[in-house]
Amino acid sequence: MADASKGRGRGLSLIQALRAQRSETPGQDVPHKSPGSSEPSTVVSSMAPSYAPSEVSSETPSAVSSVAPSSVGGRGKIAAMLNKMHQKPGGSSASGPILCPASDVRPTPGPGPGLGRGIKLLQHLKATQASSSVVGSGDSTVASVKSITDQMAASTIASSAPSSIGKNKYFREVKDTPPVVKKGESGVPCEVTANFIYLKFEENNVFEYEVQYEPDQDHKHLRFKLLGEHRHLFKEKTFDGTTLYVPHRLPSDVMQLESTNPYDNSKVNLTIMFRRTRRLSEMIHIYNLLFKHIMYDLELVRFGRQHFNQHAAIQIPQYKLEVWPGYVTAVDEYEGGLMLTLDSTSRVLRTQSVLSLIKETAQQEGANWKRALSEKLISCSVMTTYNNKLFRVDSIDDTMTPKSTFEKKEKGETIQISYIDYYKKNYGIDIMDWDQPMLISKESKRVPGSEKPIDYMICLVPELCQLTGLTDDQRSNFKLMKDVATYTRITPNQRYAAFKKYISNVLNNETARNRLKGWGLSLAPETIDIVARTLPPETLYFGNNVKVPGKPNAEWNAEVTRNPVMQAVDIMSWAVLYTDRDKNVTMNFVDTVKRNCTPMGIRVADPNLVRLPNDRTDAYVMSLKKTITSQLQLVVAICPTSRDDRYAAIKKICCADNPVASQVINARTIMNSQKIRAITQKILLQINCKLGGTLWSISIPFKSAMVIGIDSYHDPARKRRSVCSFVASYNQSMTHWYSRAVFQERGQEIVDKLKACLVDSLKHFLRVNGRLPERIIMYR
Repeated sequence: MADASKGRGRGLSLIQALRAQRSETPGQDVPHKSPGSSEPSTVVSSMAPSYAPSEVSSETPSAVSSVAPSSVGGRGKIAAMLNKMHQKPGGSSASGPILCPASDVRPTPGPGPGLGRGIKLLQHLKATQASSSVVGSGDSTVASVKSITDQMAASTIASSAPSSIGKNKYFREVKDTPPVVKKGESGVPCEVTANFIYLKFEENNVFEYEVQYEPDQDHKHLRFKLLGEHRHLFKEKTFDGTTLYVPHRLPSDVMQLESTNPYDNSKVNLTIMFRRTRRLSEMIHIYNLLFKHIMYDLELVRFGRQHFNQHAAIQIPQYKLEVWPGYVTAVDEYEGGLMLTLDSTSRVLRTQSVLSLIKETAQQEGANWKRALSEKLISCSVMTTYNNKLFRVDSIDDTMTPKSTFEKKEKGETIQISYIDYYKKNYGIDIMDWDQPMLISKESKRVPGSEKPIDYMICLVPELCQLTGLTDDQRSNFKLMKDVATYTRITPNQRYAAFKKYISNVLNNETARNRLKGWGLSLAPETIDIVARTLPPETLYFGNNVKVPGKPNAEWNAEVTRNPVMQAVDIMSWAVLYTDRDKNVTMNFVDTVKRNCTPMGIRVADPNLVRLPNDRTDAYVMSLKKTITSQLQLVVAICPTSRDDRYAAIKKICCADNPVASQVINARTIMNSQKIRAITQKILLQINCKLGGTLWSISIPFKSAMVIGIDSYHDPARKRRSVCSFVASYNQSMTHWYSRAVFQERGQEIVDKLKACLVDSLKHFLRVNGRLPERIIMYR
C-alpha cells in the first residue's frame, strides 16, 4: 500500500507511468497523473536525487542505458523485476553515476540504504525506449523521462517543520520509555543500605566526533600522541583511536588541525568531524573508563579489573605475607538513575622476592634445584616491583642472565643493550646479582597489519619480581589461613566502612573531583538506602512425607542426617581402594557408613576391599582397571595425601575410560575419630546424589518449567582448550538434571554448541514427561 510519507509507492507509480507511455503513440508527451489526482504531479526540485557535480555533465543516454541491474532488497524488488522484464541478453555493463546523500554524517561517501532505486528505474526505462521498435523523437524521450523523474520526486513529501535531526541519519535513535517496575509484597520490610552510589549529572548528552589522519596512521599510540598535542581543545575526553567523545561540543563541527609526528617530525593533518549527540544511557562504557582513570588519580594499582591500595597494605610478617585492600567498580543505569556499583576486595602477596626463593630452593634441593624450582614457579603470577604489573611465569631460562642483551630501537637505530643497562637507564635500578637466571613470560598481542596475534617472550629479572598468591603448603596450613582470613573475610560493617573511605578519597582528591566535574558528574556522599524484604523460610520436604520448617539462617545439616532422603539409591555393589598405611582408617570409615546409612533410608552392602601395595598413581590405575565391571555402582579411593596428578588419573578412568560413580577421599579428613561421623554422613549424601538420588526438595510453583545453567572453565596453568558445562532440570521438583560438557577454543566464553545442548535437553525432557516445558529459565 502506497505511503508517500514513508517513501513507499514510488515503484508502483513508475510501473503505471511505464504502461501509460507504452500505450501512447510515439512522439507524444503525455504527463502522467497520479492515482486519485486530477492534476499532473508537481515538480519538487528539492527532493530530487542529487548527482555528484563531476558526473552530471557526463551522463548520456548511452552511458545510462548500459548500467547492469543490481540486486536490491525491500522496496527495491519492483526495480529488480523491471530489470528482468526489459533487459536484453548479452548487454554490456558499465559504472553508473555516483550518488551522494544530501547530508551524510560519515566521512567517506557511500550510498545509504534505499538510495538509487529510482535512478535505476529511469535508466532501464530509457534503455527500453531506446531499444523499442517504435522510435520516437529524442525530445519526446527526454520529456517522458523528465515527467517520470518529477513524479518520483513528488512522491516523497517533505515536512515544512524544522528538525534538529540531520538527514540520512544512519544510527538508531533510543526512545525515552518509562521503566517497567515490578516489586513483590511478601516478607517483612526492613531498611538496608546497598553498595550503590548515586552519580548526579548536569547534562544528559555526550558529543561524538570522528578523527581522521592524513596521511593515515596505523599505530594507535601514535594517534593518541598526535591528538594529544591539541588537548587545550578538550580537557576531558575519551578516545579509542578513531572515535572521540567529549562532554561539551567543540567550537566547529569540522575542525582542521595539524600535528607533528614525534618520531620523524613530519606534519600530519587531523580532521575532527562531528557525528552526533549521544544519550547518557548509550554511553555507559565512557563512565566506566572515567572511573578507571579516577583509580589512577587515587594512586591505586590495577590487577586485572580490580584496583588495590599498596599504601594501605597489611603486613603479616610471621608468614612473609601482605594483604592489599582494593575495590571493584562498575557504572550502569538502574531504577533511580545512574549509579556506581562498588565492592571491596583484597589480594594476598608474598613479601619474598623470586630471587630469594631461587636461592632457598638451590640450597634445599642441591643438584635437583631446577626441577623443584619449576614446580614452584611455573604457572605462578609474579609482580614486577618497579611498575606493579602482573606476569605469568611460563618457563625459567638459566642460559640467560641480566648480562644478556636484546635489541632496542633508539633514535631510529637498532642497538644491543643489556638488561643491567636497560633497568639502570629507564628505572634507575641497580641489579645486584648479575648471574641469576631469567624468568620467561609469553604474551600474545595483535599488531596492526597482522591477521593473527604475535607471540612475545617477556624476560623478567627474578630480583625485581615479587611472588603473589599462596602455595599449596600455605593453603593447607590451617593457622595461616585463619590469620589471613581475618583481613580478607570482612564483616558487613567493615565493608561499609571501606565504601565510606572510597567516597571520602574521591571527594577529597582534587584531580578526581575535577575529572568528574569536567563530565558534569558528581558523586553522592553516601551509599543508597533501600527498603528490602525478609522472605519467609522455605519448607523442606524429605522422604516418607516428612516436612521440616525452614530456619532464618538457612541451616539444616542436622535435619538432613536425621531424616530419610527423598529418593534413596541403595549401594549394593561398590569397591574401596586403600593402602596398607590407611587400613585402620578405611575399616573405621566402612563401619561408620553402615551405621549411619539406616537413618537416611539408604541400604549399604559390604564393599569389595582392594588393598594397594603402595600409593603410586600407577598402582591406583591398575587396580581400578581390574576392579571396574559393568555391575559395579561405585568406587571409593582413599588416598594418603592430596596429589593433583593422582586425583586426575583416578577421575580420568572413572569418568572417561570406564564410566562409574567415584568418590576420592583424603585419608587425613577421616582420621579424626571425633569428626568422622559428621564427615562420613556428608560423604554418604554426596554418593547418593552421584548415583541419581534426591536428598530433599522445596515447593516449586511452576508445574512445567526447565531451569538451565551454563558456565565456562578455562585452564590457566596448562592453557588447554576451554570446557563449557551445561545442565538442565527435567522434573517438576527440579531435583533431576540432564548434563553435557563440550570443548571449545582456549579462552572462549561464547558457547558454540549451545543449540545442540539445548535441543538434546529438550528431547530428554520430552522423553521423561511426554511434553515440552512451558517455561525455560537460563542462568549464565
